[in-house]
Amino acid sequence: MEIKIREIVRKVGFFRLVLLVFFGVMLLVLSLPSGDSTSGREEEAVENSGEGDVLFQAMEKYAKRQGEATAEILSKVEGIGKVEVMLTLASSEEKITLQDDNLTKNDSSEQDQAGGSRKDSEYQLKEESILVKQGGEESPYVVQVHSPEIEGVVVVAQGIDSSKKEAEIIEAIQALFQVETHKIKVMKME
Repeated sequence: MEIKIREIVRKVGFFRLVLLVFFGVMLLVLSLPSGDSTSGREEEAVENSGEGDVLFQAMEKYAKRQGEATAEILSKVEGIGKVEVMLTLASSEEKITLQDDNLTKNDSSEQDQAGGSRKDSEYQLKEESILVKQGGEESPYVVQVHSPEIEGVVVVAQGIDSSKKEAEIIEAIQALFQVETHKIKVMKME
C-alpha cells in the first residue's frame, strides 16, 4: 500500500496532489450547511413565493370577509338562526390599468407589368401601461378593480327544516354572488 501511494505521488506530483486535497477539502466545507436559518436556495424560494403568498393571503382574507358578511345577513332571516358560510374562489382580484395605445398603419400597393395590382395593409398596435410615481416608486395607474370570482358556497344553518328555507338561502346567495345553483350547498347545522 505504501508503494502505491509513493507511485501516485511520483506520477501526479506532490504539488498537484496537495492542490487536489486542498480543493477537495474546500468543496466539502462549502457543501456543509452554514449557521444561517435558511440556505441560499431556500431564501431564493421564499423571495420568489413571497408575491404568491401575499396574493393567496389576500384571496383567503377576501373569502373569509365575504363569508362572514353573508353569514351575518343570513342569520337575521326569520327561522334560520345561527349560520356559517364558506366560500371558494376561482380567481384573484384583477386590476385593470390605464393603457397608452399606439396604432400604426402601413399601406402599400404594387402594380405588375401585366396591369394587375395588389394592396397590402399592415396594422401594429402597441400598448404600454401608464405609470404614476407614488413615494418614489413607479406603479401602473389602476382604473378598475374586479373582485375575485366566487366559485362555490357552502352554507350550514340551524333552521333548515324545509326546502322553502333552503331555496331562500340559495336565492340569496345567487343574488349576492354570481354562482350557479349546483355550486351552492345548504346543510342543516347540528
